[in-house]
Amino acid sequence: MDEEGNQAEDRITELARKRFGISYLFPFQRLVIANVLEAAEAGQEGPPPRQIVLLPTGFGKSLCFQLPALLLPGPSLVVYPLLALMADQQRRLAQLGIPCAVFRGGQEPAERAAQEAAVASGAAKLVLTNPECLALPRLRDFLRGHRPSHVAIDEAHCVSEWGETFRPAYLELGRILGELGPACVSAFTATAGPAVCEAIASRLFAGQGYRIVEGDPDRPNISYSVVRTLCRERTLTRFARELPRPLLVFEASREGVQILAGLLRRRLKSRDVRFYHAGLGREEKGEIEDWFFASREGILVSTCAYGMGVDKKDIRAVVHFSPPSTVEAYLQESGRVGRDGQRSQAVLIATPWDGGRGGDGLEPSRLSRRRAFLGYATMPGCRRENLLDLLGSSRSERAPCSGCDRCEDRETTALEGEREIRDFLVWNPRRFRADRAVALLAGRWRGEPPLCAGWGSMAGWDEEDAAHAMAAALRLGLAREMPAWPWKAALAPARRSLLT
Repeated sequence: MDEEGNQAEDRITELARKRFGISYLFPFQRLVIANVLEAAEAGQEGPPPRQIVLLPTGFGKSLCFQLPALLLPGPSLVVYPLLALMADQQRRLAQLGIPCAVFRGGQEPAERAAQEAAVASGAAKLVLTNPECLALPRLRDFLRGHRPSHVAIDEAHCVSEWGETFRPAYLELGRILGELGPACVSAFTATAGPAVCEAIASRLFAGQGYRIVEGDPDRPNISYSVVRTLCRERTLTRFARELPRPLLVFEASREGVQILAGLLRRRLKSRDVRFYHAGLGREEKGEIEDWFFASREGILVSTCAYGMGVDKKDIRAVVHFSPPSTVEAYLQESGRVGRDGQRSQAVLIATPWDGGRGGDGLEPSRLSRRRAFLGYATMPGCRRENLLDLLGSSRSERAPCSGCDRCEDRETTALEGEREIRDFLVWNPRRFRADRAVALLAGRWRGEPPLCAGWGSMAGWDEEDAAHAMAAALRLGLAREMPAWPWKAALAPARRSLLT
């Protein structure tokens, strides 16, 4: 490296130490930062240099745009998907003594004017916003007059995941970037396979050339498991009792997270369970974020609205109540755990009917990725290898698995609840209808129970969950109702088992 290069490296190292308290930069962080600074110094005409940066959760993506912002002549614009993420970054920058300007919906005119003044004076070198605010003419015109040296799109997979569904403002980002004329554009995300990278490039870079800077997507400290079940609620309740905390539970719908949080509060007899979704008011979101950030024993049930880039390092376990849409989404969300490098667990709850879930109206490549991930639960072999393969990881050599239920020989092939129901029906064929069989299995018979084998074998289950499991067993053909007298509606075992 020549003398000029050494001086630039020393300048970056010294700034990282003084302003961010970081004594070591990873090679990929140095490369990303160097790309940004070189682009700004070159000041070339025409389209700006572009890069897609793929770095796993917890590997310091934020530093790649925060550090060069302090060295660039113009402001650095950072586009976030979520208000929670903007608030978290603003809080962290304030702790470091680094001013930033924030533009979000619902600001009073005086507050917005104060943010503009901070940018215009050069006091705020970082500008934080989201796609919807950036689409507003006032903010675009203001930023065009203070040409950004660097635009960073954080959690850039949302361009594909959300732009094509409920966040159309993401589809306008490429056009807006062309209007702003930054010296460099970077798209940051923790996980993106080839299809997502192509979508990012198409939407943000108008299909023009770009660099990829990629770290290893594997998170060795996370142990992956899949548990197949006849009743998701029962399995979630068990994990809420058994897994280490803080615990994060993901569910797709707003209504679903409220229902699940209420269920866990009731069954665990605990107030240390909250829910979070994008429909909450700003103050309520802030209160929940602060509570969970400080909690050592809390359980947060959330949609994907929580967590992207939020730096809670000590989440010990994450459970997906139902499968997310793609492997990128799963790795993003499961990557919320173990950001402190300590051993953590990621569990996916699966059912045999997950393969038929939704997908109507999805763009073909996204539908293909969704269908591919829905096969993850039953793919043979190492869970970690399967996730990396689904992601399209190009590593030619991979280290041995550092933790999954298959490689650690702790996978249970039966559906949770299947063995108990199967054995009960084998021992008591054509004796009981479904409601009575459930009461006996759950040990909830009112009065003197009839003599039967298997009584109370599901005693640890909530009776409602046992009823759901029996309904699922009937749906799957694990159990069958007799069609005619003298055993009409009585249960008999299936002619085959789902056990594999």
